[in-house]
Amino acid sequence: MPSLTIDHRTVPFEPGETLLQVAARTGIAIPTLCHYPGIESPTSCFVCVVKICGRGALAPSCATRAEEGMVVESDTEEVRLFRRKALELLMSEHAGDCEAPCTRVCPADLDISAMARHVFDGDLERAVRTVRERLALPGVLGYICPAPCEKGCRRSAADGAVSIRALHRGVAEAEYAAGTPALTARPASGKRVAVVGAGPAGLSCAYYLARLGHACVVFDGQEAPGGLLRYGIDRAALPAEVLDRDIEEIRRLGVAFRMGETVADQNALDGLARSFDAVVLATGTPVSGQPWPWGLRTAGPCVAVETGTFASSRSGVFACGGVIAVCRMASRAVGQGRLAALSAHRFLTADAAVPPTASARSDSRLGKLEPEELRQLVETDLASRGAGGKNGGPFPAALVAAAGRCLQCDCGKKQSCALRAYAREYGVDRDRYRTGSRKPAARTRCADRLMVESGKCIDCGRCVGIAAADHLRPGVTFCNRGFDVAVKVPFGADMEVALGAELDRCIAACPVGALWNWKRQDGTR
Repeated sequence: MPSLTIDHRTVPFEPGETLLQVAARTGIAIPTLCHYPGIESPTSCFVCVVKICGRGALAPSCATRAEEGMVVESDTEEVRLFRRKALELLMSEHAGDCEAPCTRVCPADLDISAMARHVFDGDLERAVRTVRERLALPGVLGYICPAPCEKGCRRSAADGAVSIRALHRGVAEAEYAAGTPALTARPASGKRVAVVGAGPAGLSCAYYLARLGHACVVFDGQEAPGGLLRYGIDRAALPAEVLDRDIEEIRRLGVAFRMGETVADQNALDGLARSFDAVVLATGTPVSGQPWPWGLRTAGPCVAVETGTFASSRSGVFACGGVIAVCRMASRAVGQGRLAALSAHRFLTADAAVPPTASARSDSRLGKLEPEELRQLVETDLASRGAGGKNGGPFPAALVAAAGRCLQCDCGKKQSCALRAYAREYGVDRDRYRTGSRKPAARTRCADRLMVESGKCIDCGRCVGIAAADHLRPGVTFCNRGFDVAVKVPFGADMEVALGAELDRCIAACPVGALWNWKRQDGTR
C-alpha cells in the first residue's frame, strides 16, 4: 500500500483518497466548509489548504489526491495564516448575526430568542430550562432589571421592542404556578465551596455551583439572604415573596446558608480555605475608602481578578460582583456569579471545557438594518408563521402574543456553525476585508417550512452538490461571477420545491444556517 508523510507521521493510503480523507483517518483535523460527503468538492472555501513540500502554492486538501512519497504539512504558521485570510474573506461577505442584539447586550447572556420560541410554542419545560441556564433569579430580575436587552431589540426601530423582561418574569411565574422543580443538580462531586455574600452575585454563584454537583455554603452577615435585593430595594418594586421564591429554589438544590456570619479578616478567609475546596467572594461593593482585609491583590478599591476566570491572586479563591467592580445592575451581578461558578468548577475538576467568557470578537454582526431589511424581518416574526401560538397552555395569551413578536434575529445554527467555530479558532478579524457595505440581510419564507437567509450564504456549494448528485430538477445552481456569485434556483422557482426530497439534508449540510426549518415543533431551528 502506498504511503505519505503528514505532520511528520508516515501513513498509508488507498489509491484515489484525498489528503483530507487521509488526514481524517489519521486523526488530524483539517477545517473545511465546502467539502461534504457524497458530493464532488467544489473547492470554494479554501479553508482546508495544506502545504505540500516541494510545491510552491498551498493546495486544497479536499480535492488533492494523495501520492506516494508526498510530504504534507497541515498546521504550519504559513498554512494557518492562509486559512485565517480565507475565513476573513468569507466573514466579510457573511451578512448575519451569530447572536441576537438583545442577547449581546444582556448582562446575563440570556438566550432571548430561544426563550421567546418556547413561550410561543407553550413549552414550559424548555422555556424554564433556557431561562435558568442564565438567570438564577428569574423572578427577581423580572421585576427590577432595567432591561437593556429591550433597548437592543431590533424591533424597537419598527414598532416597539419585544417585552423581554415580561417574558422571563412570565416564565418564572408559570414555573412556580406549575409547582414542578426546575433543573436538577448533577451527582455530588465530593467538593465543598464557600460563597461569601448572599446578594445577587453570591446567590447566583451558589445556584450554579449546586447544579454542577458541589456542596455549597453561603456566608453572610445579615439575618436573611438577598443582600441589597432584600435590604436596599423598596418592597413595592420587588415583592418579598418573589425574592423568597427564587431563594427557595436555591435551597432546594441543597445550598446551605449561614447567616449572621461574616468573613471579616485574613484569619477568617484562611479558615474557609482550609475547610473548603474553593472560596468565592461575592460581598458586594466595598465601603468607600476601606481596603479589603483578606490580603489579596487589589486594583484600586476592588479585588483584582484574572480576566475571564475571576480567579484572585490566591489559588482557589475567586471573586465576582461588587467585590471586583461596581455592579449597578443585579442582572450583571447574576451573570458574573454564574461565570465565577464555572471557573471554580473548572478549578475543582480540572475540566478543560470552553472558557467562561469566550471572546465574541469573531462573531458576525449585521449592525444597523436598512428599512427594507427590517420590514422583511417583521414579516417573518414568530406570530406571522402560523405555527405555535398555543393559547390556553401554561402561559397567558398576552405573554404568548408578546413572544410572537420576536424576530428571531439570532442564527439558528449558532451552536454548530462551522464558520463561527473556525473564526474563533483562528482568531479571525471579521472586519479586516469589509469595504463599508455588505450583502443585504434578506429573509425569504418558502412554500411550507424552509426559511432562506441569502445574506448568510457563503457560496460553499454544498446544497448545489447535493442537488446535482441526486439529479434534482430544477435543483439549485451558482449564478453570476466573481463577487456577485450566488446560489439560486433556475427560473425563479421556490427553493423548497427545488430541493424536494433533499430539503432536510441540505438544511443539515448548510454550515452557516442560511437554510433552516421554521416549523420545527421542538422549538429549535
